[in-house]
Amino acid sequence: MKSWFVVRSKTGAESRVEWHLNNQGFDVYLPQYQKEIRHARKTQIVLRPVFPGYLFVSLDVEQQRWRAINGTMGVIGLVQFGERPSAVSDDVVNILRSKEVGGLVNIAPNGLKKGDIVRLREGAFADHNALLEELSDAKRVILLLDLMGRKVRVSASMETLAKVS
Repeated sequence: MKSWFVVRSKTGAESRVEWHLNNQGFDVYLPQYQKEIRHARKTQIVLRPVFPGYLFVSLDVEQQRWRAINGTMGVIGLVQFGERPSAVSDDVVNILRSKEVGGLVNIAPNGLKKGDIVRLREGAFADHNALLEELSDAKRVILLLDLMGRKVRVSASMETLAKVS
């Protein structure tokens, strides 16, 4: 019976490991999210793994040659306790997949995503509605707030927001 297992990869090699394992016939899941990077007046959108250095592989340890995974380029090894790899609950992968939008995991709490209308619950702009413009890794967001007929960019904490239905 197939189960999900965790593969530890070298830093930054997750996509390459996914490719190699797929070529070997393994069912691989690499949850990723979109991140906007700004550097020297340049903005770039990149894909980042939700769990840097880790990905999931579905296999039947009784039927498949799982030891071949440890010899794959970019792989450090399967996460195991003792002689055999340790399975993770199917719910872990199912929950991650349920949070996907367009193949990418929405890492924002409360299901918030870019383009949502949100209400600020506290702070100087409490009870104002705003457009969620950008999500950040540090649990911060950039909002477009309509003040006196102008759109103003405001930074806020994720915890202070509520989605407007």
